[in-house]
Amino acid sequence: MIFFSSQEWVWEQLYNELPVGLALLSPEQDEWVWANRSFYQFFGGSETEFMQTKRKEIREFSPTFIHSAYEQLRTGHKPVVETVLDMLRPDHRLDTLSLKYTRLRSPSGDQELLLITCHPTGVNQRFLKNQNKYRQIIENSQDFISRTTLDNAVFLYCSPACYKLLGYHPEELQGNSAFDYIYPEDVAPLKEYLQFCQHSEPPRPITFRYIHRDGRHIWFEVNCKPIIGREEGEHTEMLYIARDISERKRMEFKLKESEQRYRSLFEYNPSAVYSMNLDGEYMTANRNLQELTGYTLDELIGMYFGPIVAEKDLPKTLYHFNMAKEGKPQSYDLTIKHKDGHLVEINTVNIPIIVDDEVVGVYGITRDITDRIRSLEENKKLSRELTLLLNTVSEGIVGLDQEGRVAFINPAGAAIFGIAPASIIGLSCYHLIREMRLDGNFYQEDSPIVEAVRGGRSLSRTEIVLWRQDETSFLADYQVNPIWDQGELKGAVLVFRDITSEKDIIRAKETAERADQAKSEFLSMMSHELRTPMNGIIGMIDLLLNTSLDEEQQTFTKILKESSTSLLHTLNEILDYSRIETGKMTLNKEPIDLRALMQSVIDLFSGKAREKGLQLTCSLDAETVPKVVIGDPIRLRQVLVNLISNAVKFTERGSVFMSAKGMTCSGKEEITLAFEVKDTGIGIPIEQQHQLFLSFSQLHPFLNRKYGGTGLGLAISKKLVELMGGAIGVDSRENEGSCFYFTVPLELWDERSHTAERSDPPSVPHDMGKPADA
Repeated sequence: MIFFSSQEWVWEQLYNELPVGLALLSPEQDEWVWANRSFYQFFGGSETEFMQTKRKEIREFSPTFIHSAYEQLRTGHKPVVETVLDMLRPDHRLDTLSLKYTRLRSPSGDQELLLITCHPTGVNQRFLKNQNKYRQIIENSQDFISRTTLDNAVFLYCSPACYKLLGYHPEELQGNSAFDYIYPEDVAPLKEYLQFCQHSEPPRPITFRYIHRDGRHIWFEVNCKPIIGREEGEHTEMLYIARDISERKRMEFKLKESEQRYRSLFEYNPSAVYSMNLDGEYMTANRNLQELTGYTLDELIGMYFGPIVAEKDLPKTLYHFNMAKEGKPQSYDLTIKHKDGHLVEINTVNIPIIVDDEVVGVYGITRDITDRIRSLEENKKLSRELTLLLNTVSEGIVGLDQEGRVAFINPAGAAIFGIAPASIIGLSCYHLIREMRLDGNFYQEDSPIVEAVRGGRSLSRTEIVLWRQDETSFLADYQVNPIWDQGELKGAVLVFRDITSEKDIIRAKETAERADQAKSEFLSMMSHELRTPMNGIIGMIDLLLNTSLDEEQQTFTKILKESSTSLLHTLNEILDYSRIETGKMTLNKEPIDLRALMQSVIDLFSGKAREKGLQLTCSLDAETVPKVVIGDPIRLRQVLVNLISNAVKFTERGSVFMSAKGMTCSGKEEITLAFEVKDTGIGIPIEQQHQLFLSFSQLHPFLNRKYGGTGLGLAISKKLVELMGGAIGVDSRENEGSCFYFTVPLELWDERSHTAERSDPPSVPHDMGKPADA
């Protein structure tokens, strides 16, 4: 054995020139002690490059792997830990290195180091060539290909595509966890997926979002596969092939959004929406078609539309459907038959369904227009009626906009002004309504009508002189009313009328009323003047009848008295009529014993009835008619006397019947009584009944000569009933008899309240053998 005086140079050269890579590191402090030149050359760089870059890329030099190998050596599980590593040299040759980890201890045992030796194993050149080819494919792939550790997914390798896709260079990602670059919400699903991949084949790729350097989220579809190590088939790394699917996601989102919009349009459309094949059979339909037709969706799908369409509209519907099949959209109205049989008016739009430039079906959008058609018909009817009304009224009607311009004028208004309607439309109303100011000039923009319209005010003027286009004038009244719609001024309506002829009529009417008033006053005065001597004549006749007269004189005197009494009766009727006409007739309020009053009327005419062989009776409904009421007994008795008198006069045989009953009771203060007088007399023709209650009216000269009378009795009765607040009428058939009826409201008698006022019982006027004198 040869010994050198100094061995340091030998060990230095041996350390540096040895073709085996050697490295020492402290496993506890994770610090590299030294490594020889061959070690750094195997990994393609200098010491600095190795420590800063290569060490981080190589899993076998990671703290995790070093700690695992050291623990196996320390515990004696393995004397040496071996593994292999593929390395791409700077000259692009692929080396497969054998790595061995050995534990070293100092003699004192206070320090431990880990010795790493590496040397090429020698591989098949064809395999190296193929591996180089595959690396070129990986590095030029548009997909992001990476390798990570199983724990925490630390990047061990990243293909250059990561810069284009994520904005990071490979060296920026390597050594960092992939989870740091993934959207937070996607981390948990990805971890679960990776855990699944370690134990079984994944059924499908996973999609998740990487965070781009600029903050954007990039969607990737990733296939993951564990890499099986050389020792005991264990999984050592995870391989990722990630493809950018952002564009596909955007398309999917747009498609989903489009589908949702279509579904919303389809399902929630207020119209009935459906699709049909080219044979007219329903393929899809929303629920509105079900409600519109009455058929369920199950019944509609596959059903031909023909049976639903009304027979009159089937040819039209087929025509439009065939036009839609030719690619031409159609819109039309038709009538369909509801399942329960009633007809429904609808509007339908048919749209061709085109796929690859070929019509494959027809869309339909249908809505119920029954109410709209009904409204249109009602509007048309209303428009016709309004047009008819505007065309037939005698007043002029002008529509004005909010600025006072003429919008329309009816024919009567155009005729009053002597103009053609079209010539004034659009002009300001002062061109039409030419009103003169006090200075003799016509109003223009300062017209009261224009100011009222613009101010939204009403305006009414009477007896105004207006001027026509031919410069003639007329007297008119006009009224302007604004038109408001939900608080907004829309314009105004001007209504005017020519009162020139009305003024002449009013003057004539006033003259006639004054003449009638003078007549009534004359009749009243003459009745008073004539009654005084007539009372004297009747008194003298009564005295004369009490003297000794022979039979002939007695006859002449009785005739004279009857004639005088008849004349006095006529004078009393004329006086009553005059009082009513002039408004001088007043009513008294006294207690009335209705039963006694009616009986007194019957007693008055009982003699005359016996002479003619008539049955004269009366009836009072004791359940509905109180015994005593408050009213005017004289005027009530006068009406009954007139009706009974006529009934007895015009009845030759049979009966006359008078009745009274209560109809309505307004509280405790008033009751309405209904009186009827029925006879079996000559009756009254229907066509002449309207003359009954007219003054001085006789139905036929023959009747006047036979029965006599002034024709005032029923007219006075009607006015008295109306004066008491009631109404009178007749129901009669010729040769069958008549029924005269009237109602009057009377106050109820309160015996307690009237006891203190008077002690005498209700009285019946017995001085009215004939209609009362004044």
